[in-house]
Amino acid sequence: MDASDETMSFTDPPAWPHAEADLLHEEPDWQAVACLDFPRDRWLGYLRGYAKAAEIIVDEVMSTGRGQDTLIYPFAMCWRHYVELHLKTLIELASVYLDEPHELVRSHSIEVLWRRARPLLERSFPGDDQAELDNTERVLFQLHGMDPSSEGFRYPVRNSGDATLDGVTRIHIRHFHNVMVGIAGVLDAADTGIREMTDRKHEMAGYNLYGG
Repeated sequence: MDASDETMSFTDPPAWPHAEADLLHEEPDWQAVACLDFPRDRWLGYLRGYAKAAEIIVDEVMSTGRGQDTLIYPFAMCWRHYVELHLKTLIELASVYLDEPHELVRSHSIEVLWRRARPLLERSFPGDDQAELDNTERVLFQLHGMDPSSEGFRYPVRNSGDATLDGVTRIHIRHFHNVMVGIAGVLDAADTGIREMTDRKHEMAGYNLYGG
């Protein structure tokens, strides 16, 4: 670990909290204002945010050659959480499209979520080549094996006291990122496809409803 990674740095000297400190205080530089009222689907804001954060981290590591031993944790956590959120989103979208009863899957397990999502994807896109789903499944199960409970990249120990990330000692950040970008491509394509098919389905239902 590089010595410079052991301390935090700031552009300006940090001010200690004072009596008027307020996390929601407004400032005039509008470029720094984050809008949480995402226009169509708040899930998209979360998905894109975690994926973008992972991209920023890998760019930082590759451009400086430093920080990899500490940034690996938020980097991998961002990708893992992105996958968890996107699988939950796809379960919701596909269930609506297929007119199947559903509720939010309350699990952090990528394996549990994928086993629920994959059959829905197969029914949403019948006839598609299964090779992409097979490869996606293999990588997702590998990620699940590293961090089955969503604790591994957030904490050094589990609630049980056992060490997390047991047996994982080296991760090549750029290669990990490139593989996960491929996974994101599959999930994004499914997401976009289902949204478009659902929109067309609703349009046709309205068309038929009014005598088309």
